[in-house]
Amino acid sequence: MLKRNPIILLINPPSSSVEDDRVEPPLGLLYIISTLRENKLNNVSLLDMTGNQDEIAISNKIESIPFANVYGISCLSTNYQYVKRIINHIKLSYPNSCTVIGGPHPSAVPEFTSKDSCADTVVVGEGEDAFSDIIVGYAKGMTPKSIIYGKGREDIDSYAFPARWAVDTSTYSRQLAEQPVVSLLSSRGCAYHCVHCNSVVMGGGSIGVRYRTPDNVIKEIETLRDGFTFYRFNDDHFSGNPKLEELLIKIKDLDIGFRIFARVEDLDDRTCKLLKEAGCIHITVGLESLDEDNLKAIGKKRQAGKEGNIKIAKAHGLTVRSSFMVGLPYDNDKSIIASFQKASKLGIDEFAVYPLIPYPGTLIWKYPERFGYTIAHSDFADYVQMGREGKTCYALQHTNFTPNDVMRWKEMATVLLQLGGVKHMRESEIAK
Repeated sequence: MLKRNPIILLINPPSSSVEDDRVEPPLGLLYIISTLRENKLNNVSLLDMTGNQDEIAISNKIESIPFANVYGISCLSTNYQYVKRIINHIKLSYPNSCTVIGGPHPSAVPEFTSKDSCADTVVVGEGEDAFSDIIVGYAKGMTPKSIIYGKGREDIDSYAFPARWAVDTSTYSRQLAEQPVVSLLSSRGCAYHCVHCNSVVMGGGSIGVRYRTPDNVIKEIETLRDGFTFYRFNDDHFSGNPKLEELLIKIKDLDIGFRIFARVEDLDDRTCKLLKEAGCIHITVGLESLDEDNLKAIGKKRQAGKEGNIKIAKAHGLTVRSSFMVGLPYDNDKSIIASFQKASKLGIDEFAVYPLIPYPGTLIWKYPERFGYTIAHSDFADYVQMGREGKTCYALQHTNFTPNDVMRWKEMATVLLQLGGVKHMRESEIAK
């Protein structure tokens, strides 16, 4: 029996580094609300501080954070500066309250975050059950540990659907086919361990990647169909689902439209046919590079030579976006020109080109010297792929090239793709 019913406030901090930080509701926090309520912890609300704001507006929002017994704060590297200010305000205004932070950044560098942020507790990894345990302990007068390692459930069907009712979905900007879109997950984790991918800190690179059953996914979509026709699967590797065919056949009966993230080697004729029939409109693939040595260096050797699958997807009427990176270990002027001239002829509809960024927790960040790098810019608040007015970060110095070379290659790649008739993702008329 709990001695009291603590007031819980979950906070989604703002970010000033991107054009729009209010793209979609904070899915992780919505899952936490559902888990709390399953545990009869109903005195919980969500403060989403995102929105196009200036520094004065952000400061005013921080100063007006209301009282709670326990605060749960979601944290990315790019909003960490505001997370620290939020915690400082809470400790000054409500010194007896407990502050808990989780998310990709604290999961990547928990010891640093614990000391530097002055949060009472850092949760590493999946936080639903860990945060609920913290609240139950708090209600019994227990003090949580400074760092707690969350253990995700093996059966992810057992998670309650995220509490989307806790936010006003009409205030978010994500669209598909010029219509509002709702994001969801059909899996957690990724079987791959790409050296640059920051999903590794939340369970990527794990042989224990977990999938929801097709029926469970369908059930969630059915609860949303009265309000939404279009969906975005946020899975790191949607096309890797061992029950993908069964899932797509069942989605087909729902008469919805959706977009996914896929690995290009998965896009064979059968898969693309099923995706299209199920209502898939848009696919994003991370080609990253067409240089086999680069792909091997970053952990994506399996996709070498598979870029021709883009034409299969296109033949089935799917819109394909590809992300690319420059500043990879084997890049030079000659290879950049050759790779992006080739890429411009693959049939890709949309593209994005980013510099390689050493996100905290990735192998590139942990061991840059293994790949010939040193980190030349260590302020991870700037580690954004596409920020305001297209701003990005050139954080790595390689033994064979400089950050200025990488900046130049990004411009070269962009021009070569556009000359080939490929649209930048910001020009997309389908997926916003």
